[in-house]
Amino acid sequence: MNRMKYGRGMGLIIAMLLLVQTAYFAPMAIAEAQATDTNETVYAFEAEAAVNLLSGKAEVKACEAAVGCSGNQLVGSLWGGSALQFNDVNVADAGVYTMTVHYISGDPRSFAVSVNGGAGDRYDPPKTADWNTRGAYELQLELKQGANTIAFDDEGSYSPDIDQIELRWAGTGTDPNEPPAGSGQVYEAEAAVNTLTGNAAVRSCKAETECSGGKKIGDIWGGSTLLFNEVTVPSAGIYTLKLSYISGDPRPIAISVNGSEKETYSPPQTASWDTVGTFSLEVQLQEGSNTILFDDNGGWSPDIDSIEIIASDSPGEEPGDIDGITQIGAEVDSGKFGSIQVEEHETGVTLSNGIYKVTYNTESGLSAYDWNGKTIAKGLYSSILLDKQLDSKSYAEHRFAMNKIEKIKDGHGKGIRVTIENRQTGLPTMTQIYQIYERLPYFLVSQQVKGEQELSTNEMSPVVLNAAGGIDIGSYSDNRVLVVPFDNDAWSRYQSRTVNTSLNTNNYISSELTAIYDNTSRSGLVIGSVTHDQWKTGVYWSGSNDRVNKLKVYGGFTSTASTHDTLPHGQITGETLTSPQILVGYYTDYRDGLESFGQANAAVAPPLAFKHGVPKGVPVGWNSWGAYESHLSYDKVVAVSDFFKKNLQKSSFANKGNVYINMDSYWDNLSEQQLKQAVKVINDNGQKAGIYYGPFVYWGDNMEQPVEGTNGKYKYGDIILRDASGNPLPKVDGAYAVDPTHPGSKQRIEYYFKRFLDYGFEYIKIDFLSHGSFEGKHYDPKAQTGIQAYNQGMAHINKVLDGKMFISASIAPLFPSQYAHARRISCDIDGTLGRTEYQLNNLTYGWWQNGTIYPYTDPDYMTLAKGGSYAASQTRVNSAVISGTVYLNSDDVNDPAAQELMKKLLTNKQVNEVALNGKAFRAVEGNTGTAAADTFVMKDGKDYYLAVFNFTNEAVTKTVDFARAGIPSSSNAKVTDLWTNESSEAVGSLKVDLLGAQSKLYKITVK
Repeated sequence: MNRMKYGRGMGLIIAMLLLVQTAYFAPMAIAEAQATDTNETVYAFEAEAAVNLLSGKAEVKACEAAVGCSGNQLVGSLWGGSALQFNDVNVADAGVYTMTVHYISGDPRSFAVSVNGGAGDRYDPPKTADWNTRGAYELQLELKQGANTIAFDDEGSYSPDIDQIELRWAGTGTDPNEPPAGSGQVYEAEAAVNTLTGNAAVRSCKAETECSGGKKIGDIWGGSTLLFNEVTVPSAGIYTLKLSYISGDPRPIAISVNGSEKETYSPPQTASWDTVGTFSLEVQLQEGSNTILFDDNGGWSPDIDSIEIIASDSPGEEPGDIDGITQIGAEVDSGKFGSIQVEEHETGVTLSNGIYKVTYNTESGLSAYDWNGKTIAKGLYSSILLDKQLDSKSYAEHRFAMNKIEKIKDGHGKGIRVTIENRQTGLPTMTQIYQIYERLPYFLVSQQVKGEQELSTNEMSPVVLNAAGGIDIGSYSDNRVLVVPFDNDAWSRYQSRTVNTSLNTNNYISSELTAIYDNTSRSGLVIGSVTHDQWKTGVYWSGSNDRVNKLKVYGGFTSTASTHDTLPHGQITGETLTSPQILVGYYTDYRDGLESFGQANAAVAPPLAFKHGVPKGVPVGWNSWGAYESHLSYDKVVAVSDFFKKNLQKSSFANKGNVYINMDSYWDNLSEQQLKQAVKVINDNGQKAGIYYGPFVYWGDNMEQPVEGTNGKYKYGDIILRDASGNPLPKVDGAYAVDPTHPGSKQRIEYYFKRFLDYGFEYIKIDFLSHGSFEGKHYDPKAQTGIQAYNQGMAHINKVLDGKMFISASIAPLFPSQYAHARRISCDIDGTLGRTEYQLNNLTYGWWQNGTIYPYTDPDYMTLAKGGSYAASQTRVNSAVISGTVYLNSDDVNDPAAQELMKKLLTNKQVNEVALNGKAFRAVEGNTGTAAADTFVMKDGKDYYLAVFNFTNEAVTKTVDFARAGIPSSSNAKVTDLWTNESSEAVGSLKVDLLGAQSKLYKITVK
């Protein structure tokens, strides 16, 4: 049976452990005998020398002659708190030396090396062939003239046997204040003036890594930072910051200059953990001394060698002119289509439905958008990238014809389709298409490009702007642009970024949609794609002075950080090329606009329907991953089912009697008979069984392995996704991408999914779906893009399951959305307070998916035992309750402490009823950057529900303004704490006292 290696969390954890413990510090083994210069001095020191100091279990042992130890002895038994210290390590000169460690290690083992009593640096030499073979491992260290000590410590674990060390002169090191010729000022990460927090520490680099100075800052993870102090420049301005870093897998880093808002960057992974890479970005520095902070944002970040500050000649904004767009001469014709008015003028046309007006100037080829008599956007056009970029505004002619207007009726409603043909001799015709609807606050815009011969492109932009102040929402208190991640992998976060961003703007391309809004007034413009059949859509932008100066909404977006693609977007080919269709709408509350955007997408591709008796309500139950990870067993599944029957499902933790007991990855630890029997036990206990699969990933490396369900016709080397040269795409999350269009991958899906149905499973979590959207050379030539392939693969899954299972998409793109009943709103949540805050960031800006494009939004399971405190565990429940929701626990029922938490926190009927409502709360504030809001509200009939969170471990007091929260503020309100059932009266506002990590959930009834 194929091993589904691993659930989402385990895949990254194991991948990270492997990288950290083997590749992270691992220098290459070198040959035992090496030629040296005749003038080179080599200092050799035996581990077993009497002058050395051994502690703990360490002891001198005989070495077999065949091993070839120098002196026929070594120091072994370095484990469980043992150490070997080389004393009297005498060298002639102070400086940096290359130390070669001769060792024996039949399995991978590490040691920590410290010099002259300093802090220890951990190293992970490669395992040797066996316990009778020597290896050699090089690293660099700095020694003083004369006698030194070098200590090897097992750090409480197991270390290799040590035979000998050799030292060779390497040099005097690097002056951190001496910039390379022709470049900027270099600042070393390990400089004493800098500040480290959390796990961050100075680490030694291997010789071949070639870190400047031989050291770096590593272990920037789990809430750690590196602060460069005293970064000095002669004058204020824009500078290029060139970061030298090591990152064997993709890791982001958040950077803040002089205490400003942190900005997250995603440098490309380096070739290995032994290779330094560089990544450049622009920073605004003040004259004199500056600070530059590198923060892991609670995740994992690269190791940092140094930064280089280089004077930059930034061109700044170069917007075009947009004067006179609305000056289109006298009216020459008009038409009425329901409530929609079309007026043709001498040099243009206007389209209005009474809420907005689109003006198109047929002289300039530019357009303007008004809402309620106020111009919000002006200077817009379309473009396409062929052998060169073609802009609609640059065509010789822009033709409109009243008799070409078409009446339409679709999921959005009744309206018209209006076309503008851009023509020029020798160029393909570019048609801009506007769809105007009655009584809707938005319209749709797209483009088609038609040539006399076949065309090919991987970038079409229906909406482009290059104009100073081109988007001006008319409100300037706290202007923001929403940056949306492509999927929910790698703990991606939404960001509400200041609109005044003109540097490093390629780092802030939003996927599929954006909102440009003032958080204070909440008015804003919502723009995004409503078609997801062939394009990944990006929204590029740049702004200043509280306005947007540049905008490009385009099909063809790929990014290693966002879409995880290593290849450019696939080319679409044909005589007629069609762009994504873009919604443009202005709203007095941008939150209403985002919900409207979700509804518009659902009008095009309705969410997956419930069929064949699949319960329509919120799924309630249990998932195995947080409790057991790879240690799932039949006995544990039975124990969970029995515990839920006895303690929870009759105490309100159920939905109309429905409870799911779901086996995540490693369900194949159970035999076929055990799986069938487990389903029977679950059903006998009045529950439904769930299962897990990753349809678009391969966790192995054996390309000759037969693909299950293909009767030996296909091997995994046949079905993995490759580039145009036939090379496999790099692994992402530790797995190869599988081509969704390949018949072998489809047969594999049929093999497993039909088994699941036959065994009686009624719920399936499908994971790592983003792999199915990667750009590559697909088996089906009609699948020219990753999204086309993804649609094909997901449609096949739906066909095979035939509506007989609840489908929960785990790690998955936001769009297309029509293939699952629920989608995880975020990446994995382990139950800790920090991860709960992260999940609520995704709810803060992604709540609108609930009930629009997906019936339910999944906050991931609740592992209460990992909360760290009772308050944090309760907060985890509250975060799940308000997320609209898939309401699953994931605790070990054999743990008494977990049992107690489950009984206390999963059986509050009032709280559970809010969860079963299935409605996502929406955040009160939308100016939190990459953090979560702390206050959320949901209206249900005449009642309101309010959730308030404290993401710190210190007690705080918060005041909720009812008017700001959308709760009537002029009348008395009854406020009931749903956890304690205590009630109070409030008018206008509510004071909330919270202990560290605590949250509260209220029902508010306005009298």
